[in-house]
Amino acid sequence: MNQGSVRVAVVARGAVARSGLAAMLEEAAHVKQTTVFRPEEFTTGSPEDAVQLLILSCDVLVLWCVNGAGEGEDAWVAGLAEVVRRNGVRVLLVLPGAEVRRAASGEVVPCDGILDQDALTSEGLDEALRKSAEGIRLAVPAGQTVAVPRSVRPARSAAGPWTRFPRRQLTERERRVLELLVEGLSNRQIGQALEVSEHVAKRTVALVLAKLDCPNRTQAAAVALREGLVGTGLGEALGA
Repeated sequence: MNQGSVRVAVVARGAVARSGLAAMLEEAAHVKQTTVFRPEEFTTGSPEDAVQLLILSCDVLVLWCVNGAGEGEDAWVAGLAEVVRRNGVRVLLVLPGAEVRRAASGEVVPCDGILDQDALTSEGLDEALRKSAEGIRLAVPAGQTVAVPRSVRPARSAAGPWTRFPRRQLTERERRVLELLVEGLSNRQIGQALEVSEHVAKRTVALVLAKLDCPNRTQAAAVALREGLVGTGLGEALGA
């Protein structure tokens, strides 16, 4: 189990890339927890919940991309990178070797450093995450695979619902999920009660825990009752 202090989120296209990064992060000494997302969570349907959960659950975002310019299939990257950096999250791009050299000398999506996919190691990733979390600018010594972009490309679509997300500010649906959580319902039961899929229920529960800064459902229920985030009648019924 990791004993570090850095919370990391990973967004990568393809199961192989996601599982590979997750395996590396399992060995990283400075990593406390890892949350893995698929790009589709930010490009289809209503991405607001995924964006909020990402921002609230990590210190550093690792983006595995095809190119650093945020073009083609990676057109969504610039907007996500800009909004999470605006909310205090550091961003590391992981690019193919040829793209690292091009991105380091030209425009690149908003980020705090670039890593080479072709030369990435657990140790190198761990050190880059440590430095990034501490606000240390990543340098590019000769022969190294870490780069700092010379110019940052402005995001094309960072406006709209992707803004700042204060903790403790729950939406109506999140408050309802919290009530059901306090009642002891499982993710499947919450989904059935709200007429949504179990996956949506699970993500919403995770978002509520992140907003309340609670590691588990039990502590979230305690916080909800203590701070009056759920109806007083519910608390009395449960003996709070």
